[in-house]
Amino acid sequence: MADAARIPASGAPAGAAGDVPGGDLATPPRVAPEPGRAWVAWRRAPFPVDWSKAFGRSAPLHLEVGFGDGRFTVRRALEAPHEDYVGLEVSTVSVQRALARIRRERVGNVRVAKVGAAVALRQLFAPHGLQSITVNFPDPWPKERHERHRLLRRPFFAMAASRLVAGGEIRLATDHPEYLAFARDEARADGRYALLERVPPASVFETKYALKWREQGKPLHYQVFRLERPSDTHPTHLEAPATMPHAFLKGTFPDPDRLPADAKRVEAYADAHVIVHEGAQVLGGRDRWLFRVTVDETELTQQLLVVAQRRESGEVIVRLERFGDPLITPAVRGAVHAVVEWLVEHAGFQVRERNY
Repeated sequence: MADAARIPASGAPAGAAGDVPGGDLATPPRVAPEPGRAWVAWRRAPFPVDWSKAFGRSAPLHLEVGFGDGRFTVRRALEAPHEDYVGLEVSTVSVQRALARIRRERVGNVRVAKVGAAVALRQLFAPHGLQSITVNFPDPWPKERHERHRLLRRPFFAMAASRLVAGGEIRLATDHPEYLAFARDEARADGRYALLERVPPASVFETKYALKWREQGKPLHYQVFRLERPSDTHPTHLEAPATMPHAFLKGTFPDPDRLPADAKRVEAYADAHVIVHEGAQVLGGRDRWLFRVTVDETELTQQLLVVAQRRESGEVIVRLERFGDPLITPAVRGAVHAVVEWLVEHAGFQVRERNY
């Protein structure tokens, strides 16, 4: 476990500013989504996203979680051109199909992001900025030991209470009666929602999965959770640090052939798990290594690259690569920490300075 008293949360310690160059350590500037573009590069955007800029107008905003091939999303957008819709999906294939549908139908009031719902709801939306959240046929995670993976748990209802307007709704469609009962119990436990029985729009049961379940003769269920008491507590959004997490070391890179066959390292850091899978010399240089690291948090898993290289001054810098636009959470800082500890353990490096 990282020593919080020894390792600063962010930025360089006093007196180290001269050691931090701008180029390779500066975090990329945040860029607002382009108006008129359906795809949202959310990792590069300021949090929360200014959706009025992304759509080029101010309009009621709706969120759909897990839009599949986009047919329901596009149909809603066409039926309500005066409102705006943001769709979330984690499947690359589904995102591609939805974007193709949006282009084909020439829909201008839909934006799409490839990101999980829990992260998106917290980071991408301002307090009380959403009119509704639609969740059509989520993964039911039917085994009891997998309940923690279900979307409509109390933490989600609590976060939604800070993002929905008063009277805003979470709308659930599911073929799984146990999931429906579970979601109802979680909403009642939260205590801020009224459970409403309502005839669903016909298009809800014309989605890809709804048609599949209907053909199999499964009953389909629809539930509305209306927010009666919006939350007064607003979870904070992540802010981009001025510099990427990094450290300075003294030592000599090892001969790869002399390293142990299994040098994998697992660290607990900031309520997450950080895994150093492997390190390898970069082609053309003995004094530059790349490490592949996974940071597994409750709501987000990121695959990262951490580089260790010798500088002209002779010291070695270990830093998070900007490749892939990593979201710099407290746990992601642990990726640099884990690589530093790997180099200390396996190569005898000495730590001169930690800036993470």
